[in-house]
Amino acid sequence: MSEIECGLIEELAALPILKGILPDDLNWLISNSAIQLEKRETILLTPEKYNRTVYIILSGKIDVRLNSIGEIIHTTLDVGNWVGEMSIIEDSMPSAIVVTDTDCRLLAIPGDILWQLIDRSHAVARNLLHEFSARVRQDNALITESMKQQQQYAESAQTDFLTDLRNRRWLDKMLPRLVQRSRLQNQKLSILMLDIDHFKQYNDQNGHVAGDRAIQVVANSIQNHLRTTDTAVRYGGEEFVVLMPNTGNHDASIIAERLCKEIRQQEISQNDGTRLPSVTASIGYSSLTDENTHEDLLTAADAAMYRAKKAGRNQVAL
Repeated sequence: MSEIECGLIEELAALPILKGILPDDLNWLISNSAIQLEKRETILLTPEKYNRTVYIILSGKIDVRLNSIGEIIHTTLDVGNWVGEMSIIEDSMPSAIVVTDTDCRLLAIPGDILWQLIDRSHAVARNLLHEFSARVRQDNALITESMKQQQQYAESAQTDFLTDLRNRRWLDKMLPRLVQRSRLQNQKLSILMLDIDHFKQYNDQNGHVAGDRAIQVVANSIQNHLRTTDTAVRYGGEEFVVLMPNTGNHDASIIAERLCKEIRQQEISQNDGTRLPSVTASIGYSSLTDENTHEDLLTAADAAMYRAKKAGRNQVAL
């Protein structure tokens, strides 16, 4: 055996994937495989082409890319890792695009030689199982992280950026469900519709930054003075909706009056402490009946809010 072959056997024996394989089996593997030198950006595997080779990375790095033009990188593999084994074992087309990230030196093992090596050495089968188990754990971690991110994105998509209240998208999704649940459980349900009075004038006189600050203060007032079962929603612009399960007209009226008073008493200031004018709000409320739909509920609260405005603002109307 030449010094080059001895050196290659030692090199392969140090790789985790070939750990425990006898020197004779490593020598047999070398004699039935080939060393390949590949330039950067060489495509080794693609879903469009049947694969007959397993590649063990002896030097360099390889990218596993997921999209059709190979731009989205799933993972990067370095020395000791291998690619192509799944398509050999499953006798199927590769599931990803595998491209050399750097100039690479690879041991190319024909598919039939891999099966023969597994028959010759239990260590290979053991190492394969260990490798697959590690990949499953890694994929499970990626799936878990992806699910967390999706949940965060979904939460973000239903939350108003300025106030941290729920937004209209959330309301459109949840109000019909809340109405249905209230009917099924024979429970009361009321909503408030609230609008900051003369808000356009407030913006024109004090600036949009001040207007945003006023919206935030009103949102905080709503959030801080509601019950844990209630949900505040920024409906759009300077309008808010409050959902109040297990609440009839009488209690809704009390809550609305308390909230109206709280808003007009709130001090508003810029982040630097500069005082801004206070604001008031007009509030309308409505309650679920046997006949009305969730659209009717919103329409009734909106009409009541405009009655409060027409009556002079800074007040509550049914």
